[in-house]
Amino acid sequence: MTLFRERAAMRETIGGRGVLEGAFALLEALDEHGGQAGLTQLVRATGLPKTTVHRLLDQLADLGAVERAGRGYRIGSRVFRLGRFWQPELRDLAKERLPALSARMRASLVLVVPREGRALVAAGAVLPADDVPAWPGRALPPGTAAGRLLAAHHPALAEPDTDALEIREAGYATESETITAGLCCAAVGIRTPDGRVGAALAAVLPARRDPVSAVAGLAGTARSFGTALAECARRNRAG
Repeated sequence: MTLFRERAAMRETIGGRGVLEGAFALLEALDEHGGQAGLTQLVRATGLPKTTVHRLLDQLADLGAVERAGRGYRIGSRVFRLGRFWQPELRDLAKERLPALSARMRASLVLVVPREGRALVAAGAVLPADDVPAWPGRALPPGTAAGRLLAAHHPALAEPDTDALEIREAGYATESETITAGLCCAAVGIRTPDGRVGAALAAVLPARRDPVSAVAGLAGTARSFGTALAECARRNRAG
């Protein structure tokens, strides 16, 4: 059962804070359905009564948070506009540095952060030939190299891994064809100014390539990200 269904099951009626949770449950459900879904799908996904879903969708549509799309609904422009400012420092660094690194490594790159108990994509640089879903805010499925690395440092991600200690000691995580046939992945950590691993930088490669071979290239950029974030933090404190 998904998180928003668990929350919905705890309430027989929606009121007060429950209205906000119901609205966000619908937005989460739309996201899990690729940004667009019909009323019946949303009722099934959230576990909310059909009348409640319909009422909340009407309210969200009036606010621009969702849009009507044929016989269904999709994420609205207002949510997109607000979401553009999520993780601005990391996304600015990614926009500046990842395309060149992607071209040099001949690999798609994904920047991932731990949020809401999940590993969420913050930014990415995807090669044209690759089919890598790297849009900001997307939750990675269990088993990715980035997810394994972050879970080794953030147990709250609820992605238990018997290799967590080994991953922490090595400083990187890998996987091969666990998620997608023909692809493998390597990830290294990006450290925050206080020394914690606050994000992961991952490279997606053809399975014929050894994912460990990508670690060195990722590590240099991860260190530069950490240095830039520390400098940004110092400027913010000074300001």
